[in-house]
Amino acid sequence: MKSTGPLAGMRVMDVSIMAAGPWTGALLGMLGAEVIKVEPPAGDGTRWVAPTQRGMGTNFMAMNVNKRDIVLDFKKPEDRASALELAATCDVFIQNFRVGVIERLGLDYESVRRVNPRLVYCAISGFGETGPLAKAGCADYIMQAYSGFARANGAPGEELEAFRFTGFLDLATASVATEAVLAALLERESSGEGQKVEVSMLEAAFEIQFTRIAELLGAGLAPHPRGSESPGIVPDRAYQALDQEIFVTAHDDAEWAGFCRAIERTELARDARFATNRLRVEHRAALHAEVEPVFRARPAIWWLRALQREGVPCGLAHNFETFRHHQQVVANDMIAALATRDWGTVAVAGVPWHFSQTPCTVREPPRPGED
Repeated sequence: MKSTGPLAGMRVMDVSIMAAGPWTGALLGMLGAEVIKVEPPAGDGTRWVAPTQRGMGTNFMAMNVNKRDIVLDFKKPEDRASALELAATCDVFIQNFRVGVIERLGLDYESVRRVNPRLVYCAISGFGETGPLAKAGCADYIMQAYSGFARANGAPGEELEAFRFTGFLDLATASVATEAVLAALLERESSGEGQKVEVSMLEAAFEIQFTRIAELLGAGLAPHPRGSESPGIVPDRAYQALDQEIFVTAHDDAEWAGFCRAIERTELARDARFATNRLRVEHRAALHAEVEPVFRARPAIWWLRALQREGVPCGLAHNFETFRHHQQVVANDMIAALATRDWGTVAVAGVPWHFSQTPCTVREPPRPGED
């Protein structure tokens, strides 16, 4: 099938495995590039990571859409030669081997650059390519802990780290890597030369925590678990209604006044303790003590309508089974149902961009070595 999207005509060689690298390749593929996934004879490990559907890992299917697939054994000289021949025809090369391994395989940047000086070479690592942890192994959970991400999550007052679902930082790293690859391709239009792009999970973890880091570096406020609360805006949290939680934010004084009208407690808007956001942050415990019993008295959908009438940002917490059928999601093609040849219909996230002239598509993942 001919690729569509703004990167149509570009070719990507993806020798990565598991998550951060493969999702980078998938994003470029959804943008229209021809992505050739190169697997070892044993296959990408995510093929067997549970849950599976008809024998194939659903994580593999989701992270390897829009690709073709070949099998090469980089330990064999003839297969390394084939890899370099393929790299010579590509615009982008993606790898996420542990630092030092790719050099032993003869597919490091300098080796590949000799056969293709225009290549954008994307190297994804855990901790970066220099420093005492450069060669250390890494996984999503390890990086959640090391980067401080886990320590900043959880219920207020908790001391144990609260890990989010595995893959959270892997996928964030892929987004950062995709940005870098696109920037390098744009620069190549001027210089005519490719370059090496280094991306680490640690730096990506810092990037998505930029505001939390700013709280520390700029205001001396050490990040710690706050549950659903925001450290700098009050109210900005989930409140337990009669049946489920509702998430509410009042960014400014106008929304705060609307919030008070919606919950029928207009006297709170005149309370000196809550006159400004700074004061509401200072007196957050007292404000929540006033508000929490009010929300518990009525169902969440009642509060949703009341808050929306007053122009207060709010929302219900969906799970995957509810939002996949929500009209907003359906109308914008945010979920793609792929009819695969071997594994039945697979539901994956749709393309996260919409181009008026170069539309993107999501296509089924490849069979092992089919190309």
